[in-house]
Amino acid sequence: MILDKMTHATALAATLALAGCASAGSGGSTAQAPERVSVACTISTLCSLVAGVGGADVSIIDIVPVGVSPETYEPTPSDVVAISKAEVLVENGSGLELWMQKLLADADDKGLVTVVLSDGIPASDRATGNPHLWLDPAYASIYVDEIDAALSHADPPHAASYRSRAAAEKLKIVALDRWIRNEIATIPRERRAMICFHDAWYYFDRRYGIRDVGAIEQSPGQEPSPGYFARLSSQARLYHVNAVFGEPQFSPKLADALASNAGLAIVSQLYDDTLGSTPALSTYDGMMRYDVRTIAEALSR
Repeated sequence: MILDKMTHATALAATLALAGCASAGSGGSTAQAPERVSVACTISTLCSLVAGVGGADVSIIDIVPVGVSPETYEPTPSDVVAISKAEVLVENGSGLELWMQKLLADADDKGLVTVVLSDGIPASDRATGNPHLWLDPAYASIYVDEIDAALSHADPPHAASYRSRAAAEKLKIVALDRWIRNEIATIPRERRAMICFHDAWYYFDRRYGIRDVGAIEQSPGQEPSPGYFARLSSQARLYHVNAVFGEPQFSPKLADALASNAGLAIVSQLYDDTLGSTPALSTYDGMMRYDVRTIAEALSR
């Protein structure tokens, strides 16, 4: 298994705190801060993984703001400027950032090193076309390898540091995976079924044995038809779904309606495409642990 091959450990939160932070001089010192690689990431969740690998050797530009959906995002002129100044671009791919090609054309940065993280996942594993691969920790570990390779290519003098931090990140993901399995095991088997606002949790559900009953929003930005909504309500009753999970980047209106119609509890905030704005939700590891606790509590009721 991919996750069983990872070695060495460190704290992602510590490296994230270092990433992108300029070295400030103290007193009358004239020493200059070392140059860092400028890395643009499409979403904050990926930025967290980049920060873990890059540490103090990178400065990070987050394109899609925290709390905003990347699937319906409209790039701004400031994004064009940011991309034009970046040396490395990290994107998910697999249809998550449909706006990226236009942004790259507008920036016209021919020297940009681009890494499409989902390209590192075997094609058979991503055949569904669902882009939310990082919610399976095994795939997040592959993302870490892709980030390590991209940063090492862009900045060979720090390749050993990137490799070391990547190994540490991967072992932390091993620990996360084990912890998630233990948490999911606390949910009665007959209650391991989820309905979410959009279909972000397919790979997570597949890995941990949770029935993916469906999602309210079938296509980004499009409301479900009345017929589909009725069928989803019926499926919720058939599979004894306890709760419907909303997400902070989307309006709660439809999730509230489904919960009322099918007699479900409403859980308003799962994080996936975006990190949260609090320190506890500011890393991939923190986001995943919060989400899993939230899922386990809601499904165990």
